[in-house]
Amino acid sequence: MDFTPNVWIKDGDFSLREVVSVPDAAEFLEAWPHDRRSPFFYLAENAMQAAINGSIPVEEAREAFETFCTEAGILADEAPKD
Repeated sequence: MDFTPNVWIKDGDFSLREVVSVPDAAEFLEAWPHDRRSPFFYLAENAMQAAINGSIPVEEAREAFETFCTEAGILADEAPKD
């Protein structure tokens, strides 16, 4: 259930977090503040559960998570360079 490519998100003001899989994204969403949960959050949360259950492809769940991150303003513009 790995994401390809991984999703990079802003984690605080100066750091990035790499989300590598459906379970990783589900864990991130579980910790998301209740007062910041939008319809995009719930779509992403439902997509993670559907991917875990095998109802949708991992790629579709990744797209839902990336859309949530974009709408929340936390999607990193690009992966960090080595």
